Amino acid sequence: MTMPPMAGAAPQVEAKPGARAASIDALKGVIMIVMALDHVRSFFMTWDGVKEAWYQPATYNPHVWDFMARYVSHLAAPGFFFLMGMGMVLFAASRRKAGWDEGRIVKNLVIRGLILVACQILLENSAWALRSENPMRFFSTGVLSTLGLSMICTAFFLRFGWKAALGTGFALLLANAAVIHAYDMNREGLSLAEYLLFAVGNWGPVRVNYPLVPWLGVTLLGVAYAYAWRADAEKTYQWSLYGGLMLIAAFIVMRLAPEFYWNFRAPVDGTALGFMQATKYPPSFSWLALTLGINGVLLWVFSKSDAFLNTWGQVLLDYGRSPLFFYVAHLHIYQAMSQLVFSRHEHITSMAGVWWIVGLLILWPMCRAYGRFKQSTPKESVWRFF
Repeated sequence: MTMPPMAGAAPQVEAKPGARAASIDALKGVIMIVMALDHVRSFFMTWDGVKEAWYQPATYNPHVWDFMARYVSHLAAPGFFFLMGMGMVLFAASRRKAGWDEGRIVKNLVIRGLILVACQILLENSAWALRSENPMRFFSTGVLSTLGLSMICTAFFLRFGWKAALGTGFALLLANAAVIHAYDMNREGLSLAEYLLFAVGNWGPVRVNYPLVPWLGVTLLGVAYAYAWRADAEKTYQWSLYGGLMLIAAFIVMRLAPEFYWNFRAPVDGTALGFMQATKYPPSFSWLALTLGINGVLLWVFSKSDAFLNTWGQVLLDYGRSPLFFYVAHLHIYQAMSQLVFSRHEHITSMAGVWWIVGLLILWPMCRAYGRFKQSTPKESVWRFF
């Protein structure tokens, strides 16, 4: 996202509470909803053959509603990492005000990161393994483990300020693109370390979907954004709109010139859907430009939506204020539902879409109750990590 100019690393003006902060939780809520829709596709639908990895042409589902059900979920991963980086800065600032020193803050964030890695292994992988009946799922890395590793790395980076975060974030994204291009679109002979850091694919029983380097880069962009937000939330939200629109426009330019550095793969054909289907695993510059751009525009929209967030938008806030709880719970709820009512639906407009809504209705009171519970716990309580 485009950042407003800043005079230094330490902001002097605190963002006031209220709708401006609630907009962050509302965006998290949207991310939870579209992510759940995508996972319903995995639990209740036949595999549609879509390919989004760097080592193969990016294919797509020609059924428009199925395409859109997958496509809107692309907001989730960049939103997770960007907002986590932002949240780490806000967390550190609040704890400094409460008298915590830097060592205590880092320790707390490292523990949170380790909990995310443990949740991947113990809670997420078990849900996928039960559904897929594929024991390799237990050895997979996913969004939670990479979020955790990114949090651990970023915990030691917070003290360096927005310029270091912004520069390092872009440098990591550039480095990852350079490494992927150096592989010449060929995944043969890569080591486990190369997969864990840069690429996506299988190494023995291990499946890597979210390599650390590019997603740590997105996290650090969120850190830089948070410094601006704390200095002047209103101006930063306005820049979220401008920057978001510019990134969306940049996506179009990048896809019109597919042979350059910003794409791993050219559009698979001349259709509009083929044009839109950029590489996600690992994220190409074109894919990140569109998804971060839309996330930025949504942040601005929610910052102007006080009345909505206080009424109909409350469900978004309830989901967004217990994101890890939602994440783990929704996987096991949909996995259990799929065992009871499963049939391999062809399209999202079938009963698969109905089960998505049913799951969200089950999750809403659970997330609201959990959000209230964790707010009643001490600041260092492990329950707050969820």
